[in-house]
Amino acid sequence: MIDQPGSPSTQPASAQPSGTQPLSPLRALAAKAADDAATLVANPAVGTKWDEPSALDDMTVGALAAHLVRASGAVVAYLDRTDPSLQADDELLTKFTYFHAALDAPIHDQIKKVSAEESTIGHDELAAKAAQVASDLRDRLATEPDDRLVGALGQRMLTLDDFCATRLIEILMHVDDLATSIGVPTPESPAEATGEVIDILVGIARHRHGDWAVIHSLGRAERVTDPAFPVI
Repeated sequence: MIDQPGSPSTQPASAQPSGTQPLSPLRALAAKAADDAATLVANPAVGTKWDEPSALDDMTVGALAAHLVRASGAVVAYLDRTDPSLQADDELLTKFTYFHAALDAPIHDQIKKVSAEESTIGHDELAAKAAQVASDLRDRLATEPDDRLVGALGQRMLTLDDFCATRLIEILMHVDDLATSIGVPTPESPAEATGEVIDILVGIARHRHGDWAVIHSLGRAERVTDPAFPVI
């Protein structure tokens, strides 16, 4: 639960590039994850269990579904907030350092509040919103140039592809949370997508704890003094 609270802007920061292009591998994976999330949100069991506790503490199934939709919509929202002509003044965040910064941000209680508020529209309307968010994401990603930057976490910049990677882990993990919450199998994801999630989780652990803590956690449990996992 690491996306920023707040309503997406209603107008782009400036005119968007014209024309479309094939999606990069990361953009394509993020778009597919959003499609899969929308399908799961539309599952009737989500509506049936809407007000019941979810697999995440202090969140109902409805709030978790709303949070999942927000995670899918974050790419378009942040693109709209970032002037496409901006360049990074400092070193770019990466998909790993983004999470290192985000995990220390005091926003998680606010995220739970926002998710609960956004679930009040009910299951049918949220399912329709999820489908629209997924469609908008795929269309938008096809119009953005390869070098597009996104401002997040206090307008620190990272590449659009790296931001898509952060959304991929958010979406897939919350898809798993929602599936668990309603008692259905977690939807299958491409090996490239789950591999990216594993790569990011290990990268976060390396960044936060160092390589030997990760090696010991994975292969020498008797030497673990600083557990590297879980990282989120």
